[in-house]
Amino acid sequence: VPAADPDCTALLSVVARDAVDLLTDAVARGQLRECEGDSCLLVYLDTSRGRRRRWCSSGVCGNRERVARHRRRAVARRR
Repeated sequence: VPAADPDCTALLSVVARDAVDLLTDAVARGQLRECEGDSCLLVYLDTSRGRRRRWCSSGVCGNRERVARHRRRAVARRR
């Protein structure tokens, strides 16, 4: 097995340390949320003021939800 690239090893070390810090901090762990996007599997840290964030990204998952909701309403109006 070839040795890992030193830059990659350093990066993975930082990611692993941050993950341990996050998962061992009760407050931060309580802010972990699953994205409500239909096809999204991401988990994010909800640091919003009211802790009411719904999506990992408002611009991606949130936009998809808003477009889908608009289309459902438009179809319902045509009936």
